[in-house]
Amino acid sequence: MSELQKKLAVDVHSEQAELFARRYEEIREDPYRNCFVYSRKRLNEQLDRFMPEKGQGLTLLDVGCGTGYHLRRYRDRGFAISGVDGSPEMLKEARIANPGIEFKQSDVDKLPYADASFDLILCVEVYRYLPDIGPCTREIARVLKPGGIALVTTAPPLQANAYPLVNWLSAAIRVGDLTRLRQFFQSAGTLRSTFASAGLRNVEIHGVYGGPWIWIERLSAGLIPPLLKAWERLDTVTADAPVLKHFANMFLVRAQK
Repeated sequence: MSELQKKLAVDVHSEQAELFARRYEEIREDPYRNCFVYSRKRLNEQLDRFMPEKGQGLTLLDVGCGTGYHLRRYRDRGFAISGVDGSPEMLKEARIANPGIEFKQSDVDKLPYADASFDLILCVEVYRYLPDIGPCTREIARVLKPGGIALVTTAPPLQANAYPLVNWLSAAIRVGDLTRLRQFFQSAGTLRSTFASAGLRNVEIHGVYGGPWIWIERLSAGLIPPLLKAWERLDTVTADAPVLKHFANMFLVRAQK
């Protein structure tokens, strides 16, 4: 069942590769245009909190690199980048965005790299498609150098937009135009124990953004840009606050080897 779930996720993302590439381009045009680009704007700001400002001499692997958007951001800052993804269509977009860079197609549970190969590892929006996050976490720990940093996003089970419930329903029966793909949600406690069991330490759980905006966007997309601009002031204060961060729509896990 686990392998089937991962294959379904890869197939869906292969179908949506061009869509994701367009969405990421919109971040530079208007980061408040829709909920997707707003979420990535907020994530970029969180990632930059924990990434070195300059990447010269540092190796960076993106596990589940998708269209290569994050790698392009950090390649431009001097990091030596590598990417792996299960979807050939996503990798096609990643190569367009990052010419001359080697990308590998692989299962994220079996990374095609030697032990202690990378200073930093990103893993963005992969864990939500893994029925068991243990194998991928252990692989991330394996290929990290001693002292290296992993930055991994996950989907909280208590998120404010109630998406876990909606996903459970849409995976069981067709609900409008929602994609029928089961996703998986991890609490802060589960994440801490999983990362610690994989040999990672100093595990921090951060909230990235919150709010029920995806459903308002479905009702009236035109309202979203001004609402998100106004909301961000409060989001900046509450999304990663103690207790409140457990209701964020995305977690960012920082851990060290």
